[in-house]
Amino acid sequence: MTELQKQSPHEQSPQEQSPQKQSSQERPALPSEATDGRRATALALPAGLVGATVLVAVGSLWGLWYLPFPCGLLIGAATAVRGLRARTAVLTATVAALVGWGAPLLWRAASGEAVAGTARTVAALAGLPALAALVVAATLLIGLVQTLLGVWLGRTAAAALRPGR
Repeated sequence: MTELQKQSPHEQSPQEQSPQKQSSQERPALPSEATDGRRATALALPAGLVGATVLVAVGSLWGLWYLPFPCGLLIGAATAVRGLRARTAVLTATVAALVGWGAPLLWRAASGEAVAGTARTVAALAGLPALAALVVAATLLIGLVQTLLGVWLGRTAAAALRPGR
């Protein structure tokens, strides 16, 4: 036997190790070798976005004006537990709030309800210029602020309750 064969694998230098072991340690994982956790995370984010958007939209139709805040809590906590960036949570919450409140407003306006007239009346009663777009923008901003505050609180609570910290 040669001296290389007598040595244990731990005593051999990296160049002397078998090419199969060396290639598996150095090469990055192929996309087809992705773990189930990555796939679940990749599918959970769009599903959560659609779910939160639908929940906010249904709440808006039913008059549940406070629903963006609990949705933001759920988005913030879920992204913190999964280890996703805060940027992802903020983007998801922003889309959920604006689409969730904007789509029912557009639907009501398209179906013939007096959304613009009501918005102009509300603006005039508030002492603002009688512009419907101003009240609609303020309405969307209120939903956005509720959702972002929920994200902040959800991420903070999830980080505080995480074991080992």
